[in-house]
Amino acid sequence: MIQVSSYLFFGAFAAYVASALLYVMRLTLRRRDPKYFGLADRLGNNGFIAAILGVVLQGMAIIARWIGSGQVPMSNMFEYMSFLGWSVMLFFVILSAWYKLPSLGAFVAPVGVVVIAYASVFPTEVKPLVPALQSYWLPLHVSFAALGEGAFAVSFGAALMYLLRVRKEQSSPWEETLLEFFFCGAMLTGFLVLALGFKVAGASYEVTNMAGGLGILEYTLPPFIGPIGSRPGEASFLGMDLPLMTAPVWMKGAYAARKLNTLVLSALMGLILYFGVRLIARMPLRDLGSKAVGSMNPKLLDEVSYRGIAVGFPLFTLGGLVFAMIWAQKAWGAYWQWDPKETWALITWLFYSGYLHMRIVRGWEGRPAAWVSALGFVIVLFTLVGVNLLISGLHSYA
Repeated sequence: MIQVSSYLFFGAFAAYVASALLYVMRLTLRRRDPKYFGLADRLGNNGFIAAILGVVLQGMAIIARWIGSGQVPMSNMFEYMSFLGWSVMLFFVILSAWYKLPSLGAFVAPVGVVVIAYASVFPTEVKPLVPALQSYWLPLHVSFAALGEGAFAVSFGAALMYLLRVRKEQSSPWEETLLEFFFCGAMLTGFLVLALGFKVAGASYEVTNMAGGLGILEYTLPPFIGPIGSRPGEASFLGMDLPLMTAPVWMKGAYAARKLNTLVLSALMGLILYFGVRLIARMPLRDLGSKAVGSMNPKLLDEVSYRGIAVGFPLFTLGGLVFAMIWAQKAWGAYWQWDPKETWALITWLFYSGYLHMRIVRGWEGRPAAWVSALGFVIVLFTLVGVNLLISGLHSYA
């Protein structure tokens, strides 16, 4: 069943990629001559069908992995990030069907693709659950938190579209910079494809590791950053003796160096690809985005962004805080220990609480609300990726 799960997962990923491409093609054609509108709408319909197919296939993959492993598949970075990607696409399908807004797919479907591709960079093997994870609170805590974050991702897509739509009416320098930053992050997709290529090709590098008592640490990406105890020359890539440096001592955990290596390579490749695309386009990518959404109704985009947070907030509250605290008390003897993951989950909750308060009580709409929604998802991503990769804490076993 584990192998069946892998096939289903690959099929779902292919469907998501097809959906993202079809939606982008639709949005591109809608900007051209009206004679292309019929073709554009057909592409959008096919993109929606591909998204639904991907959600169904990945749901089956999660169930198959659960049956094959005998444990809930939400205990490591691969399993959690892939479930998050499924949550993103699930809420996209629901909100897109509800609001009849196919253009949303050009901005949200790529987010789902990036999240799932990033999950695939991590080891996919099934390992026995550590004692702290052997609880029925695991699926409750993880699934509800991921579903809430998936809804936040859809809200982010709609908020970004809104900000691009109203750019010409505001555009302060810092807002222009932040908008370009969002597109820079999207370029990480190229790196993830490269990383998956290394993985599919069976690339493997082994270096000495004195952290965590492993002895040897295996990489699927070139180990530019090695663990404590590694020496230059233990691995080689394009004639370079690797690793070039070791992970800082404050990064604890047996796999800290491999995580840092993945993060640094992601950022560097993302920047290279971003500037490459910008050079070809010969304009800031925010200008391309503004042209793509120039005819959309900003009030509808603002409404979709709000609904995403309105749906995601109670789910995240239950999974990220309530269920998490109950489980923490049972596993560690205390409801709260200011673990980095707990702290950033609280920051995320407070951030979105502020959004809802200002929206409902003060009638906060439009550009300020869209910026809070967009920046809120950046905090979500740091909570998921940055904390897991850079900060050691009680959640390091994940």
